[in-house]
Amino acid sequence: MKIFKRTVIVLAVLVLTGFAVTALFPEKIFNISAKMQRSSAGLKVKEIKFDDQKIVYLEGGTGEETLVLIHGFGANKDSWPLLVKHLPGYHFIIPDLPGFGESTKSDAVKYDVGSQVSRIDKFFSSIGLKRFFIAGNSMGGNIAGIYASRYPEKVRGLILLNNSGVNAPVKSTLVKSLDNGVNPLLVNSRDDYKRLMQFIFAKEPFIPYPFLAVLADTAVKNRKFNDKIFHDMVSSPAMLEDRFSSITMPVLIIWGDKDQVLDVSSVSVLEKGIKNHTTRILKDCGHVPMMERPGETAGFIKSFIESVK
Repeated sequence: MKIFKRTVIVLAVLVLTGFAVTALFPEKIFNISAKMQRSSAGLKVKEIKFDDQKIVYLEGGTGEETLVLIHGFGANKDSWPLLVKHLPGYHFIIPDLPGFGESTKSDAVKYDVGSQVSRIDKFFSSIGLKRFFIAGNSMGGNIAGIYASRYPEKVRGLILLNNSGVNAPVKSTLVKSLDNGVNPLLVNSRDDYKRLMQFIFAKEPFIPYPFLAVLADTAVKNRKFNDKIFHDMVSSPAMLEDRFSSITMPVLIIWGDKDQVLDVSSVSVLEKGIKNHTTRILKDCGHVPMMERPGETAGFIKSFIESVK
């Protein structure tokens, strides 16, 4: 009995010590956690420089097929390791888009979708990437789709996850808010970040408060620059639906039916305009299915890639 009590006490001390260390050094522990998550997915951080740009990216996997993963607005390369863990057997390239994450940010540069498409093509050329599958979420989906339409000879298949670049028949909560002059994707405080999480996810994942605080503080720090990027995109719009006729490769459409950012009615526009498509709707899922439902999303992607071979 005494041994049991001592064991319980030791475990309690270890747990409390862990909480204390996390509370005292949240950013360091968060960074260690991110590195562990990348490592568990078989991904390593790399970087490359060209045209005064530095692009930091994750690379991993040894499969014959390469899958490029493009994150959305306000996000970064760490949106994807949860999905990658469910997709063994592929080679992955996952960049921080210019203006996001650890890649170059410059007030002198335009970050509209068309400019980003040109930059990622230079990035692909710089690392010797010639033919691949490409997937993108939200803004990243629009970038991936326009890239595929501009360089169809390089893209074996296109995967769109809750992508922008479509005028949905039903206005989303985001669009209604923007119509009223408020951008809910921009974060002003920690409480505001909590609101953003509820906005993006149908079922908000558990994140320890110290980690949540690190994410929130980073979003607040990046608010001004994210506002610039959003303004650049609005000032020089590029719509995927204007380029449907140039999309000749197979396309997989994945959407969460509870998306408040981009309404699921966008799917009907995609299905009407893209000839060679497969659609998968996730029930009770929000804007980022690769994070909210990584296993199911990975299953859809695996089946799609295998069908293209």
